[in-house]
Amino acid sequence: MSDQQRAFLDKKGLLREIWDFIGVPFRLVLFDQAWLPKFGWTTLEEERLRAVLPHLRGRLLDIGAGTNTLVRLYGSGVGVDIHEWGGGALVVEDSSNLPFEDASFDTITLVACLNHIPYRAAVLREARRLVKQGGRLIITMIDPILGSIGHALWWYSEDKKRGGMLEGETGGMWKKEIISLCHSAGFRLNCHRRFLLGMNQLFVFEAI
Repeated sequence: MSDQQRAFLDKKGLLREIWDFIGVPFRLVLFDQAWLPKFGWTTLEEERLRAVLPHLRGRLLDIGAGTNTLVRLYGSGVGVDIHEWGGGALVVEDSSNLPFEDASFDTITLVACLNHIPYRAAVLREARRLVKQGGRLIITMIDPILGSIGHALWWYSEDKKRGGMLEGETGGMWKKEIISLCHSAGFRLNCHRRFLLGMNQLFVFEAI
């Protein structure tokens, strides 16, 4: 792990956690995420990256990379997205048909985005093609109830910026659905835990 990664993971001490808890209504609902650092609060993206980063191994492919923060922080790999958000991610037309050789990556991530991909099963099959045997698939996800409430309230959310949700997108996904889809694509669940006050979930799968 690089010094930059350690600094990122170590930044959140006890006082920061208390301050983040006090700021929950502002962090999770009321404020644009871009405002939070001005108040010393942790963004939702930072929460997700802290959950994901310790599980990354080898060459990384981040699908739905957005501003490509995870790849830049990790330092090895490539991010792809169907929208241009800046940050150097490769813009593609179809996340289920990516321009990489079989078994090109050791870890593939889908951070808070699988619910926004209508053709989920096809993307997971593509992920299995691209990851090495024994490699990792890492997903973070909120459940549909909390996600639907959140997307109704998050005036600053990514789907609002691109004109609203498309047909087939959902506010979130249930644990059972994610495990079933990943199992069908050739992955086995190795680790599951909740984070962000139990409202978000981390899944770590192994390619079998």
